[in-house]
Amino acid sequence: MAGKLNTLQPLRQLIQRRALALMVGTALMVSICFIAFGMLPMANQISRAQFDAASMQVDTGLNMTFQPPVRMLMMSEAWLAGRAPALDSPDVFNAQFKPILQEISQLTSVVAGNSTGQGWLLLKQDRNQWRNRMTDIPKWGLNKHWLIEQGADGVVSRSWSEQTYDPRRRPWFEGAMSQPVPGSVFWSAPYTFFTTGDPGITASRRLRLQDGQDFVLGFDLKLRDLSRVTMGASVGMNGLALVVTDDEKVLALPAPLDPARQSEWLKGTLKPVADLGLAPVTDGLAHWRAQNRKQAEVMSYLTGDTAWLLSVRPYQLGDQRLWVMVLAPRADFVPAWQPVALALGLALLVVVMLTLWMIRVGTLRLSRPLEALAQASQRIGSLDFQHTLQMSSNVQEIAELASSQASMRETLLGNQNELDARAQALSQQVAALSVIEARLQSQNDQLSAIIENFPGGVLVVDSAMRITAFSARYQSMMALPDHLMSQTGLRFDDVLHFIADRGDFGPVDVAQTVQDRLQQVRQATPHRFERVLASGQSVEVLGTPLPQGGFVMLYMDVTTVRQHQQQLERMAHFDALTGLPNRVLFADRLRQGMLQVSRRGEQLAVAYLDLDGFKFVNDSYGHEVGDQLLLVLAARMKQALREGDTLARLGGDEFVAVMLGAQGPPDGVTLLRRLLAAVDSPVTLLGRELRISVSIGVTTYPQSQDVDAEQLLRQADQAMYQAKQAGKNRYHFFDAEHDHSLRGQFESLQRMRQALERGEFVLYYQPKVNMRSGAVVGAEALIRWLHPDRGLLAPAEFLPLTEDQPLAVDVGCWVIDSALAQVSAWRSIGLHIPVSVNVGARQLQQSGFVDHLRVSLARYPLVTPADLMIEVLETSALEDMARVTAIMAQCRTIGVYFSLDDFGTGYSSLTYLKRLPVAQLKIDRSFVRDMLDDPDDLSILVGVLDMSASFHRQVIAEGVETAEHGLMLLRLGCELAQGYGIARPMPASDMPGWVNLWQGDPLWRNVEVVSRQDMPLLFASAEHRAWVLLLEAYLQGNAENRAQMDPAQCNVGLWLEGKARLQCPDSQAVKDLIRLHQAIHDFGSQLCQMHQHQQSHAALQQLPQLRQMRDELLKRFESLLP
Repeated sequence: MAGKLNTLQPLRQLIQRRALALMVGTALMVSICFIAFGMLPMANQISRAQFDAASMQVDTGLNMTFQPPVRMLMMSEAWLAGRAPALDSPDVFNAQFKPILQEISQLTSVVAGNSTGQGWLLLKQDRNQWRNRMTDIPKWGLNKHWLIEQGADGVVSRSWSEQTYDPRRRPWFEGAMSQPVPGSVFWSAPYTFFTTGDPGITASRRLRLQDGQDFVLGFDLKLRDLSRVTMGASVGMNGLALVVTDDEKVLALPAPLDPARQSEWLKGTLKPVADLGLAPVTDGLAHWRAQNRKQAEVMSYLTGDTAWLLSVRPYQLGDQRLWVMVLAPRADFVPAWQPVALALGLALLVVVMLTLWMIRVGTLRLSRPLEALAQASQRIGSLDFQHTLQMSSNVQEIAELASSQASMRETLLGNQNELDARAQALSQQVAALSVIEARLQSQNDQLSAIIENFPGGVLVVDSAMRITAFSARYQSMMALPDHLMSQTGLRFDDVLHFIADRGDFGPVDVAQTVQDRLQQVRQATPHRFERVLASGQSVEVLGTPLPQGGFVMLYMDVTTVRQHQQQLERMAHFDALTGLPNRVLFADRLRQGMLQVSRRGEQLAVAYLDLDGFKFVNDSYGHEVGDQLLLVLAARMKQALREGDTLARLGGDEFVAVMLGAQGPPDGVTLLRRLLAAVDSPVTLLGRELRISVSIGVTTYPQSQDVDAEQLLRQADQAMYQAKQAGKNRYHFFDAEHDHSLRGQFESLQRMRQALERGEFVLYYQPKVNMRSGAVVGAEALIRWLHPDRGLLAPAEFLPLTEDQPLAVDVGCWVIDSALAQVSAWRSIGLHIPVSVNVGARQLQQSGFVDHLRVSLARYPLVTPADLMIEVLETSALEDMARVTAIMAQCRTIGVYFSLDDFGTGYSSLTYLKRLPVAQLKIDRSFVRDMLDDPDDLSILVGVLDMSASFHRQVIAEGVETAEHGLMLLRLGCELAQGYGIARPMPASDMPGWVNLWQGDPLWRNVEVVSRQDMPLLFASAEHRAWVLLLEAYLQGNAENRAQMDPAQCNVGLWLEGKARLQCPDSQAVKDLIRLHQAIHDFGSQLCQMHQHQQSHAALQQLPQLRQMRDELLKRFESLLP
């Protein structure tokens, strides 16, 4: 019904529109018949006649242009009499052809050539001037021609022309020679004349001379003369005529739009039709192509809003076909029908207007009362009862309808007033409820969002101990089943009973335990505690009371944090390779030993041990052999000492021992000789017998003067240097009275001060790279001493002497200034390499350190503060925590950031690390070097990376010596690295070339970070490498205990039979791994039996096969990684 109402029309409009449609339709029918059967046939006949006439006019002009040269060529054979014209004089040639050029205006020149390379040219020039060009390639060559110029006054000049021209290579010559019918005329394609640069066409004919040579004669026609024909063609009032080639280039132009620019217009000859810029021509040509190039028909098309007519006829010129185009606007051919149409239209208009006026008067009397009633009904429908209808009509039905409408208006007005009052009251009630509902919904949404987005578990309990909300994380963390947590009216004591019954609180009285916990939370005071769940997770619980009663419990999983703390505690006190105490634990035991001997009146001895020749072994046989050697020697030295003595590794090949209860140097000699013998004994590794020695420096405590632990260590270090200078493989006791005399010139602080003043120190730079992207992200500045006598010295040979000395600050300032100067120099050549420098604790805590940094940066405007990073040792950063933190904060305000060097070798806790404002952690090389075959180092490395991610610190690893080291780091998520496997430290001058040539190792491309699920694969690889190394050491006699031979009991076997099978129960790859692992253990057992039966030599010969099987197993592990 609604659709029908939308299509209804007012009565007045309906009558008027139908009458108007009838009148207009009649007028249009008369007009269309007049045009269709009278005017249009007349216009078409006129246009066809004019197009035919214009085409014939153009054809006639083309014939008049092209036929004369053809006739001349057919007559030319008689003129030449079978002989070529003379080249030394053009008189005979000119006498024959000059009258022709003068007679036929469209000809511009005569060209001729024979098959030997001789050529003739007669060119008609402006102002009655003539030019001859004679070519004789056999005599004069290709680039030399004889020119004869004749002016209008008859003066003749002769000269040689230097230009490349060969008549045999011209189109007119080649075309005439290729004609299949001898003596036929060849028309060349339109081209630009070699002589004048004008567009033209050549008609040529091949003749045979008496001497048998081919002679080609041609006439050149200027194409611009053809345009006079098309410009003069007449078609309609605005018609155009033109001639185009088969490839749609203009041969004859239409009349220009501006006659004053005719000379410029004629330059369009031989250009594409589109270059004319005439839209009717371009559109007409496109329409002709779309009509498959219809010929001799008048076609119609549109250009913009204008209709045009087009006729295209072919014109054959030799082997090529030209097209004569004639086009004109259709309006040019419409006859003078306007007066007739005007008279007809005026008559029709008078009739229509008179009829419409009569209809309008009648319809108004009927429609106006009905329209008023309709408008009043619409107002009533829209509940507008205020307007009353005042009208009069002579029609009875209309008057009765108006009376009934007035009665209906009064009744509806009363009903509407009553409904408005009720609706207003109801609306106020609904609005109030909506506000309350929106407020409650908003609060519920906020609470749900907080609970579900909290990283830990959340439990909300009201004052009646009912659980009102909990997060899914809480349920999963506490391992609570769905049937319990989905109960209606669940209470907190129900959850406590379930947990206690399950045994999470241990063997306790369940009822009493639940009451104790409820009593604790009812105290309405905040509380915090930590508990270990049955799953092994460490959970920190924070309870907060609510104002209306009840409480909120937050459960945070701190398992990873506690594990990291334990790992850091071990990292802080024990050496990762040997398991011996590190520098921190050694210092603590030394201080305890000093207190003990002071109380007991005894003495202790501190022995500083440095391995002689270890560097040669490490460089010659690799770090793997070096590490095995350190393990063997550390075990021997520990056995050489007594119970209660301490042997610690300070780093590299340096160890220190604390021997209690010594009563002077003679008492410690026995122990020192045992240490010398332990190291001096040969060690067999990888089938090679290795033998090194040790130099030992010894000092005792107490002494005549008060000394602390650090001084004792320095005294022992100095004594060790004396032992080395004395020939190594010996011990030397420190003599405090002659300490200064024992220092050589090289070790003296005065000599180092001279080296600084003389500029003997230089900086080398070791690049830092992003292994994943291949980008060079910076370099570490490392000091070297270019000693005039000893050559280039490493910092370990001179820097220890400056510790706690003012000279250390001066050297550090020189390093910073030199590094900034080098960064500025690199910047000036377009190379951006940020640099990090090492700063000691003494320099860092100098009062003017930050001011000196600002001054140094200001001295080099090309350097930004971000181009400098300061590396501090972990132990240096923690000596005075508050002061160091403040200095770091000041440096950060000027844009200089810090890196914590050798991270993992110190004693920092998580609290210290959180407080230190460092941007980067540098993992010590000892962990990186051994991570491939030491699961403990790998575990420490993973822990450091996880911890750095938790504290949002950038991580860089040093000591990357092989591509495999980089591959492992990338898989663990560490992308930044430095080390000998990337580049050794180099002079600054070598850095630009190295940066340009640097490319990352192919193994590092497209490496994905290993997920937590796949991390056991990496540990399995490291475990297996360690297992093989231990087996090799046992077979070589360097280890007393052999590796675990039972494949089901070794760490790799336990993983393969456990988690690997659970994760991939049907994986063929895992099954193949288990079989290969079993085969390796079987083969290892055979080797151990051979070793036990005195067949060690034969067992050692089988080690290459064992290593090959190891590599195959590692490849299988590799293939399981994504």
